[in-house]
Amino acid sequence: MRLRAAAVAVILLASTSLWGFWGAGDEVIHDLQGQFDAGRYGAVIAQLDPAGLGVVSLKLGSENLRIGHVLLGACYEKVGHADRSLSVYQVGVRLFPRDKDLLSRLAALLHQAGLEEQAQPLFERLVRLDPASPYGHLGLAQIDRALGFLDRSAEHYRKTLDSLPMRGDVWQEYGEDLYEARDYRAAEAALRRGLDLAPGNVDNMLALALVLRAEGRTEAALAQLENPARAGRWAAVQARALWLMESGRDEEAGSVVVGLLRRAPHDPLALYVRARLGLRAGRRAQALADLRLASAQGDEAPFCARVAAKLAALGQGRP
Repeated sequence: MRLRAAAVAVILLASTSLWGFWGAGDEVIHDLQGQFDAGRYGAVIAQLDPAGLGVVSLKLGSENLRIGHVLLGACYEKVGHADRSLSVYQVGVRLFPRDKDLLSRLAALLHQAGLEEQAQPLFERLVRLDPASPYGHLGLAQIDRALGFLDRSAEHYRKTLDSLPMRGDVWQEYGEDLYEARDYRAAEAALRRGLDLAPGNVDNMLALALVLRAEGRTEAALAQLENPARAGRWAAVQARALWLMESGRDEEAGSVVVGLLRRAPHDPLALYVRARLGLRAGRRAQALADLRLASAQGDEAPFCARVAAKLAALGQGRP
């Protein structure tokens, strides 16, 4: 969830630039913006803090003071001081409570820090101020999805994409949300749109493979796993072993499992697949040993461990 939450902050941080009408202090704020654009974040911080925006405000009009808070907060984010950035944005929002830029940035940082109870009202306020706000809708989509309100999150994703139709990562999130809601056809369409915009995104490919598998299109799902597996995505390699075994392609599944267990000798899913293959081939003693070992991995993979334990308890269990 934190990676998804970071996406809101990344979008905002990439768009730190001056906008609005100019007033008193134009030269000061123009110079600060130029230093920010040149990556001289420390220089901007040195001029605005610790001297303080309160002192600089004597030279700045209201609009430029607002921009000063945006620049200072963004600089602190750039140098990795999220706590200081948070404080700057909080002051900025108190001074300019209807400013969408500062609201977006404060909400995004709180969201990224996992402080959803504080972030959600800010995203909601942002959407009230601007019903089309992509940042407000994306934040609310991610929060609602984490809480399991999938109908609400899907609606927020749709409104985000109305404003950001070329964001492949948002299409991917939307597709994953629809997959969780079991709307597989719509999920596939969203994920394919995401891949059109970001053809090399292996996480999107893996998500699409899961959707295709849920639709019963196993061969297409396996084909979609190839690139993520080659890229070393562990979940993709595990899924490939399991789906090959379930499709009766035992030799191919066995080859994948060998690679898995070479890298992680106690991987519970790999042990489970090898046990199932062993039972099919009549290697009952080895299969039961693998199942017992897999069942001991409850902390790592509780569900897989329970399944392995159940099958081992059957003694004469067959795949």
